[in-house]
Order: sequence, then C-alpha cells, then structure tokens
Amino acid sequence: MNGIRRGLILLILSLAVIVGATLPASATYSTTTAALTTTLSTPTVAAPGNLAGKLTCGRPATMSATWTASGTARVSGYLVSVYFSDGFVQTVQLGPTATSWSATIDPYYVTAYTINYTVTTQTDYGWTRESAHTATFGC
Repeated sequence: MNGIRRGLILLILSLAVIVGATLPASATYSTTTAALTTTLSTPTVAAPGNLAGKLTCGRPATMSATWTASGTARVSGYLVSVYFSDGFVQTVQLGPTATSWSATIDPYYVTAYTINYTVTTQTDYGWTRESAHTATFGC
C-alpha cells in the first residue's frame, strides 16, 4: 500500500514538473516609469567671524585671539591654530562657547619667527570650517 502511494506521488510530481516546464513564463514590461523627485539639502558650516589676532611683546610674550561665535547649529568646539613662519603649527582645542583665547610664549619664538592665527569651527557631526588667516605678527 505504501509503495503504491509513493509511486503515485512520484508520478504526479513528475508530471507537474514536466507540465510546469512547458508552460511559458508570463511577465509584462513597460517603457514608461514614474518620475521621482528628491530634494537633498546639506548644512553649511560657518567659520567664526571677526577673527582678530594680537601679539604682546614682553617677557613672556602673550599671543591672543578673539572672534564671534559661528552661527552653525551643533557647534562642538573651536580649534585655534597658531602658524609659525618656520612651518610649525600649534593648536589649542576650546569649548563650543569660547570666543577668545590667550597664551604666553617665550619671546624667542616670536622674535625668531612670525605668527598668524586661524580658528576652526567644529561640529558634533564631524564637519569643520577654518577662518581666514589673521595678519602676521612678530616682536
């Protein structure tokens, strides 16, 4: 009895495969498509404004810079860069509300080399924008 059932099932399945393979596939294609419109906007990171650098000569000398905060959303901080004429760059990381910076330096370094400053806006999504360089200072 089981042998007959297995034989009938095998025969029915074999016929189904043969009949299915002989039928043509049915698909419809269209030459027109619906137009998709996408608007993509990207934020712009603004550099700090009104950057003013200063160098006060003395023992020790004092480097300083002031700026207005960037109007960019989600500012995570500012990076002050001091560029020395020999190619060395000194950087200082500041918080998101900073609008000024100062530091003392041995007068030798600002007598032997000239300096200028930039301030870079940093965001919490990784985008940055550096300001233009200030004028050059030296003692």
